[in-house]
Amino acid sequence: MSENRIDPTVAGLFLVAFITLVFGFLGIQFFQGGSAMDWGLHHVAADLALVVGAIFVVLTVSAIRFGNAFAASLFGFVAVSLIAVQYGFLASPFMFYLLAIVYIVFALVALLIGAPKLLVILLFFVGLLYFFVGLFSNAGIADGDTYALLFGIFGILAGVVALYMAFALSTQKLPVF
Repeated sequence: MSENRIDPTVAGLFLVAFITLVFGFLGIQFFQGGSAMDWGLHHVAADLALVVGAIFVVLTVSAIRFGNAFAASLFGFVAVSLIAVQYGFLASPFMFYLLAIVYIVFALVALLIGAPKLLVILLFFVGLLYFFVGLFSNAGIADGDTYALLFGIFGILAGVVALYMAFALSTQKLPVF
């Protein structure tokens, strides 16, 4: 029986694109007047993050079976960070700062191992997304609208980069640099 081993990277990138775009547009919604809180959209986004985080647990196992150590460790951390988002809206903003730092470290590791530059940029954008979500969720900081706009912008940028990488890797017709 032959064993077909499929690289889970493309599925992971599509999921990253989806969830970062959701959080990006949520940040823009907060910036436009905070009505997202009234509609409970932040709870919907957190629930989506929990579901996508659970899918990333499966992708982590798939990356381990595929033999991709960096993808396995990154997908595992994505799973943990997305599941933590479910509880992060009620927790300290320092959790978001910690997640941001780890994503920046992953970006540096990706740079050191020679990963595509778009992956480094993606990880950096996701780190900034978590950083600004932390600032936004900190009730003691005054200018929340600015932080909502910034986490929206970095969420959308991360989503666009992840979507481009996913299409480039799946079609193999676009360059990944």
